[in-house]
Amino acid sequence: MKLFAFVKRKEGMSREDFLTYWHQSHGPLIRDTPGLGDRTISYVQHPAREDDRSGWDGVAVQEFASWDDFIAMLGGEAGDAMRADEANFLDPSSIKVVFTEGEHVIIGPGAEAPT
Repeated sequence: MKLFAFVKRKEGMSREDFLTYWHQSHGPLIRDTPGLGDRTISYVQHPAREDDRSGWDGVAVQEFASWDDFIAMLGGEAGDAMRADEANFLDPSSIKVVFTEGEHVIIGPGAEAPT
């Protein structure tokens, strides 16, 4: 299962400060905190291009072995620490999340051959 989180920086924060915090503080917090990183198969940050006009500052993609692993990550002190840290650089009210399962590749490695 993958989670795609569309994120915006908190009001008043520069793009540079947002990216620095996201990459150098929040990412390592997820990776290094028991109950977060050990429940996550992968966590990839995709910053929006400077000339992007979508209104989003980036997209975080996290992969989990199961829905239960995702729910377990949210619980307890580790989940509380993650949410508290998000308030340091994100506008929590604007986050949009899409949960996916599986993929259908059209172009690229694993693409189905045309019939």
